Amino acid sequence: MITLAWAVWAGWSMVNRATPYELRVLDDLGAPLELAVADTAGRQLGTSGADGTIQLEWDGSTTVIEVSAPGHVARRITVADRPAEGSIDVVLTARILRGLVTDAEGRPVAGAQVKAGSGVGETDSEGRFTIRGAEPGEVMVERPAWETTTFDWDGGPGDQTVSIEPLVLRAVHISGEAVRDRYDEFLQMATETELNAVMIDLKDESGLVWYDTKDPVANEVGANYKAFDLAEVVEKAKARDLYVIARVVVFNDPVAAIRKPEMAVWDAELQKPYSANGQYFLDPTDPDARAYGMAIAAEACELGVDEVQFDYVRFPDARRESATFDQGVSAEIRMSTINGFLSEAVAELRPMGCAVGADVFGFITKAIDDGAIGQKWEDLANIVDVLSPMVYPSHYSTGWYDFERPNDHPGPMVEYALADGLDRLPRSVVIRPWLQDFGYDASQVRAQIEAAEGFGLGWMLWNARSDVTVEALNRAETLQGGG
Repeated sequence: MITLAWAVWAGWSMVNRATPYELRVLDDLGAPLELAVADTAGRQLGTSGADGTIQLEWDGSTTVIEVSAPGHVARRITVADRPAEGSIDVVLTARILRGLVTDAEGRPVAGAQVKAGSGVGETDSEGRFTIRGAEPGEVMVERPAWETTTFDWDGGPGDQTVSIEPLVLRAVHISGEAVRDRYDEFLQMATETELNAVMIDLKDESGLVWYDTKDPVANEVGANYKAFDLAEVVEKAKARDLYVIARVVVFNDPVAAIRKPEMAVWDAELQKPYSANGQYFLDPTDPDARAYGMAIAAEACELGVDEVQFDYVRFPDARRESATFDQGVSAEIRMSTINGFLSEAVAELRPMGCAVGADVFGFITKAIDDGAIGQKWEDLANIVDVLSPMVYPSHYSTGWYDFERPNDHPGPMVEYALADGLDRLPRSVVIRPWLQDFGYDASQVRAQIEAAEGFGLGWMLWNARSDVTVEALNRAETLQGGG
């Protein structure tokens, strides 16, 4: 016989046994939070998935649950009754880290990535950043071609200001042929001297691609010279803690211009690819020509280089009236074309971890226009990570900086040219000049180096055949000894 007391207990038990329900964790903007954790008295109850939900059970007793998620302020809730709707929403407030990234002189640094745990932000044109979901602890600030910097954040309010320094890199030009034949010589040179980077030709002004590339255009036109394996070259440099700069000549390309004339600057008078001073140019306004240079650069980034330096990223400087371009060649078109190409490069390559550099004629540091080639100093400085003016004294004509023979004054010429460019920078950008290592003795090469270093800049030595004036370089033991 069933007693009344037993029936009452059984009914209570049926109603109050463990009942499943859902805890849905949202941020303060209403978005679901993944990896949120619910626990009670130190016992973990569950972790949310992508939809922000945690499956729980109510056992009829009052339960205090702490809900936490990376980058958010934890919150405690009390579940005293069975959830009427079968679910409970818990809103967590995101921790917000704000701040400013500058260089040593206090100028804002744009494009720096700031990481606070799983929270990531990027500085704007004024160097400012805001990170929702920032995690207290060590915060990392990174930017291609700059030193990585960290600082500690306790999770509290208030703007953080951090200063970062550009990498001061010293390199020499290593031609594709030199990489193939005597790369180890340059690695040893870097070990024994002040050099801390290698600058290697991937695609040069001959139109050849020196490393073994998979790019279909390079292989179609016969440009793939297969002289070396880029991944192995990078690995060797990294083993010696050397920064790897890859030079990609973009628009001066006789191989592709002749074998794919639809990409070339066209000579309307002669009805063939345009040439002047022995140079053939791809049309900078042609989408396929632009895509070819970009593809080589992207492949180089995938293979581990630290920086892609675009050379001949300009319109041909020797242009007759017969030279025709798909989209024209007005000043507006020239600048928008070159600026557009480099902006696309930054958008594609920087997320891959590569810095984007551009080589420019030396006189551009002083010119107020684009030099008729699409290179305007302020415009380019607003786009790229690294700007490398070719301040070769021998390339300046009589009268520059009041010198009858500029080539006779290597140190002052470099100093004056760089001073002009540095005075006109619209934002903080790495300036790393090309210096002349041809037709000079060691003291003249050294005079240029010291002029660049007087501004705190790194530098690269240019010799087309990679015959380096090693005597102009400081020895490694001298640097270690503080000399």
